[in-house]
Amino acid sequence: MKRTSVFSSLLTIGATLVLIYLITGLLLFLLQDKILFLPSGDIRTSPASAGMTYEEHFFPSHNGNQIHGWFVPAASNENALTILFCHGNAGNISGRVSLISLYHSLGYNVFIFDYQGYGLSEGSPSETNILEDGLAAWDFLTHELGVPSHSVLPVGRSMGGAVAAHIAAQRNPRALAIESTFTSVPDMAKQTYYIYPIDLMARIQLPTIEFVRNFDGPVMIAHSREDRLIPYEMGRKLYEVAGPQRFWLELSGDHNEGYIATGKAYGEAYKKFVKSHFADLLPGEY
Repeated sequence: MKRTSVFSSLLTIGATLVLIYLITGLLLFLLQDKILFLPSGDIRTSPASAGMTYEEHFFPSHNGNQIHGWFVPAASNENALTILFCHGNAGNISGRVSLISLYHSLGYNVFIFDYQGYGLSEGSPSETNILEDGLAAWDFLTHELGVPSHSVLPVGRSMGGAVAAHIAAQRNPRALAIESTFTSVPDMAKQTYYIYPIDLMARIQLPTIEFVRNFDGPVMIAHSREDRLIPYEMGRKLYEVAGPQRFWLELSGDHNEGYIATGKAYGEAYKKFVKSHFADLLPGEY
């Protein structure tokens, strides 16, 4: 009787574990958008709070939803480089004012936008939508605002690196810069959910590594060894597949503080990269 009871208990435990595994796997499959995209609709501040003048714009994405963005002109040099900034998976553009201010201090124009469902942008985020939003931002910037395409540098942080790399692969800018970015969403998921067949379950791909591989222009890749969210090795893999005109920026600090913790070296790296590939846009004393 005891053996039967023990065996029955083991079967019950095993069945429970299998059920938990299956239910968790089903939730992972169904809720991928909710897990990855963490938008906020609360615009807490603006570039004006940091003493910068700016223009507010709304423009349509591929499905007609209106996208919200800010254009922050450089303080001088009308023909300055323009950074088209693609932010990460959480919050909205109002959480990036300090970063906008840093780029502004380097003498660059900045155009930053929110993906669908973020901030004041209509719609809801999805892989297709955020990638198309990036292309819509490029097209609006270069066609409607009249910024010459040869003066635009797509820059993406974290998830935004995939969006910026997609813009580069589709619109062929002079150069590309991505920071603290994953190789793909399935590669990231395998770090945490390694007991699941992620390659079969992943509905969201965001294959940054493929976008980088399909862009043959200069690429700056930045990553920190201290990044506890996206492994440093992913940054190195992106660097390895980039074209021959690649540039590595070693960041310091954790995932969200790289541009701060790296200090002066962060701005100096951008100045060096820009000088190498956008020299015609720079003032003589740059």
